[in-house]
Amino acid sequence: MEITVPVPHPRRTVAAVAAALLAGLLTAPAADAAPETPRRIVEHLDRGLVAVPSGKGTFLSWRLLGTEYARYGDDIAFNVYKNGRRLNRTPITRSTTYQDDTRGKGTYTVRAVVDGRERRAGRAALDFAGGYAEIPLATADGYTVQHAWPGDLDGDGRHELVVSRLSADRSGTDLLEAYALTGERLWRVDLGPNSLAQAPGNGANDPAPAAISGSTAIGGYRNDDNVTVHDLDGDGRAEVLLHTADGTTFADGSRVDAASPADQFVSVVDGATGTERTRQPVPGDFTADGPSGGHFGIAYLDGRHPSLVTKLVTRVGARRGAFRILFQTWDFDGTDLTRRWKYVVPADSGATSFHQIRTVDLDQDGRDEIADGNYVVDDDGTLRYVVDGAGHGDRFDIADLDPARPGLEGFAVQQSELGVVSGFPWYYYDAGTGERLATGAHPADPVSEADLDVGRGNAADIDPGHPGYEYWTSTADVTRPGAGVFNVRDGRIATTTPSVNFRIWWDGDKAAELLDYTHVEKWDPATGTGAKVFAPSGVVSGARNATPFYGDLVGDWREEILAETTDHTALRLYTTTEPTSTRIYTLAQNPAYRLGWTVRGYLQSTYTDYYLGTETRRVPRPLITTPEGAVSRDHHA
Repeated sequence: MEITVPVPHPRRTVAAVAAALLAGLLTAPAADAAPETPRRIVEHLDRGLVAVPSGKGTFLSWRLLGTEYARYGDDIAFNVYKNGRRLNRTPITRSTTYQDDTRGKGTYTVRAVVDGRERRAGRAALDFAGGYAEIPLATADGYTVQHAWPGDLDGDGRHELVVSRLSADRSGTDLLEAYALTGERLWRVDLGPNSLAQAPGNGANDPAPAAISGSTAIGGYRNDDNVTVHDLDGDGRAEVLLHTADGTTFADGSRVDAASPADQFVSVVDGATGTERTRQPVPGDFTADGPSGGHFGIAYLDGRHPSLVTKLVTRVGARRGAFRILFQTWDFDGTDLTRRWKYVVPADSGATSFHQIRTVDLDQDGRDEIADGNYVVDDDGTLRYVVDGAGHGDRFDIADLDPARPGLEGFAVQQSELGVVSGFPWYYYDAGTGERLATGAHPADPVSEADLDVGRGNAADIDPGHPGYEYWTSTADVTRPGAGVFNVRDGRIATTTPSVNFRIWWDGDKAAELLDYTHVEKWDPATGTGAKVFAPSGVVSGARNATPFYGDLVGDWREEILAETTDHTALRLYTTTEPTSTRIYTLAQNPAYRLGWTVRGYLQSTYTDYYLGTETRRVPRPLITTPEGAVSRDHHA
């Protein structure tokens, strides 16, 4: 392993916010927090108020900020205004939603109430006049949207979207574009000729989407990303981080001119303008292996400041040969991009690359680790563990799946390929140590490839009759021993299975719903069947039945769906209009959940770092603060 310690760089001072973060479901005063636990610097968000037609009136939904909850706990209320007139008789304390059935249209605002004193109004509601927010796409014939990364690009407290657009027939170069939620197009970066599909080298990798990836670019597999969006320098405005190469053209017309098409770079792009600020070369360790794929993400490796994580992966030898994996992490101080450490995963370690990474604090010391399926790299760039007996898989989940156990748990599926059968189809494990807690079994008499090669799995709390989360896979024949729905404590509880794509919080309870294609399904454990509760028309999903993004982007703690129109001319953002008496601080300020937005690859479910399910009574307060330099139109004490 090679570790480079960067020269310390100046950071903006941050406003102190008293907070505490304890395991389990209870809150506690900030004095109870371990004094050495760092406080993370997170985005300064506005109220996120949205107004959506509902019934004979308008449904309103807004954020309880994580920074507010950290300071005040439940001692904060809200008043709702229409055209300057207050609608609610008494302050709202048990929800962050309101149904307005008064006549006429109007401008809605929300004011927080703390210690009986009303604070300033936040910005006016984002209007979902058609039942959604429509974002027109810039003209690009034959292109579809693959991924979307939220980030506050201009520092006003509202997220913008950075999207990757790919040529459907692979004849055009990849495009990266930025849009406001109100529909304005901000900029376009053309990733250039190296984003076109290249002939594979010795690695014979699956092509990579959305950005240049070691001379292998997009294609039908769409496994990789090599783009992320986050505020690294703490000025309140997010940067865009991506791989670039010869011919990449930025929004101001400037180009990357490299000596060789094989030269690759990590570029920092100004989120507001789409212009390059600085770049560093990608290491050439794997050049002789041929094209390599990769992933980008963000991790708080020191527990306080965000760092960029870049992963390169290639497969050596015959098609789908052994994995070679390299990680680099980077800090950006507003001027310089500096390497924190570099780590090449040992070839004999048993670590095998999955199709995405997760960055999350697995040992509860405040600093994030990098999980890549069957292994974890620690925050200092060393190998933490490899799951015994586990190999390559397509998807894995990490969350507090069992609130009775300390720490986080994981659920991963296993892929059998080219005649090499995995030891087991799936495993449920301790995410802090890698210890397998439960393991699926292959049938003795497999009748189909799906019995041995498990491509998908999901974990969610879908059955309130059993404690903690459930998990299941895409195995077709549910009579087989590894198939069905399993509970983290009670084992197999059902032989029928729900859809297996994504977990989503959509309706008013704390149980999970399921997102597949563009529709939301509610699972009924009594009948073992699912029913659609939301199915918009005029929109389509993309690769692997996924939309470009879903997550808590606006409104209360529940999640939105971003989908592309069937004619590929616009994006539509949908939010729930179901009332709820559950009040939780915005998921966008939960550390693990927010970092889930920074990784793409094979899109997978996003989770909080605390248990959020039917047994949740009160969530722990986050240990977070915002940059002092961030400017928001909402003002909070």
